[in-house]
Amino acid sequence: MLVHLLLLRVYAQEQEPVENGKLVELECVYSAMPWYNMRGGLSKGFVYMDNVDLTAKINLHRLFKTRQNLYMFVYGLGNNGGMATNLMGDYQVASNIQTNKAWHFFEIWVQKNFFHDRLSALVGTYNLNSEFDVLRPGTIFINSSFGMGAEYGNSGLNGPSSFPVTSFGVRLATSVKDHVKLKLAILDGVPGDPSNPRSNAIKLSKKDGAMIAFESSYYPGVTKNLAMSRGYVTRRKKVGREHSMPTDDKINLGGWYYTSKYVNVYDSTMAHGNWGMYAGFQHYWFFSKYDDRYLAFFGRYGVAADRFNRVGSAISGGVLFGASTSDHTDYLGLGFTTALAGQPYINAYRTSKRGETALELTYSFPFRRWLSMQPDLQYIIHPGMNGNIPNPLSFSILFQFTI
Repeated sequence: MLVHLLLLRVYAQEQEPVENGKLVELECVYSAMPWYNMRGGLSKGFVYMDNVDLTAKINLHRLFKTRQNLYMFVYGLGNNGGMATNLMGDYQVASNIQTNKAWHFFEIWVQKNFFHDRLSALVGTYNLNSEFDVLRPGTIFINSSFGMGAEYGNSGLNGPSSFPVTSFGVRLATSVKDHVKLKLAILDGVPGDPSNPRSNAIKLSKKDGAMIAFESSYYPGVTKNLAMSRGYVTRRKKVGREHSMPTDDKINLGGWYYTSKYVNVYDSTMAHGNWGMYAGFQHYWFFSKYDDRYLAFFGRYGVAADRFNRVGSAISGGVLFGASTSDHTDYLGLGFTTALAGQPYINAYRTSKRGETALELTYSFPFRRWLSMQPDLQYIIHPGMNGNIPNPLSFSILFQFTI
């Protein structure tokens, strides 16, 4: 009898309501960033960077008339070059839209949720950083290490599966008692082609191996079911430049492991054991229950196997002030991020400085419903972990147009 009741419950859960909507939902976001290095670094000067994001959410349940929700997401990415690093000499990459000139598919995946949104399964080319190692207040900032920790983002032969090159794999997400979200991803260990920065080719091989990523997120104040779905928005909008940005406290604990062999920094031998772990938190403090103004605090610390990676540890944190203006929210933030070289790398390459620290002051505001602007000021201490490069001071403005 108990078995029959369980089967009936599972069947009932599977009969989730199919959402209405168009067969295909399109969006285009153009991000432009003029950047001026005012002093220090490698040279004083100006550079222009931009980023085009084209997305299509396809409601496959409408096409195939299935009884459950089934989606496909196609994400095209275009960049026209421009490198602030060539002016500043920094290691952590001060601009999170900086990359080589290229146009390619960034993500193509299919997602299906089960059991009243308790389990989500995703298969395809996937941006790991859309769900893993994400602290919402930190994603307002421009420096790349606020989006993904420096030790994580610089791991592997060509980085993990994140901007600007993704790899093929699977992601599973589930929740435990409404407060804990668990995620597991298994992806191709080498996204694209390390010898060709513009390539986003999929090439699965035993030599490249796999990257295994896991994360547990605890939401102490959540009183409703946690959403398991990967969002169907562009990378730039994913970071929350909208009034609906979540304001839930969260504690992250995660890690990653590459299954293939990597070169030891100190003796050039090959070995297994390229791994890393990180922990982070975000906390929102509202001025009052009748006031939507708030301060958000965040912090993160991560370590990596320093015998394989240049960055052995990284720490970041900051504070963000948010206040709504009409239908959108203004953000004013101050943060820091430090990448520390591992001792094997210091010994092998005789670096003059142990680490690099970036200080950032930024202000994002909605100039129009379809346009946001974000003036940004960054000061880099010991750029490139090199004491011979003067500390650069840069100013930029991020313009974001949405259609």
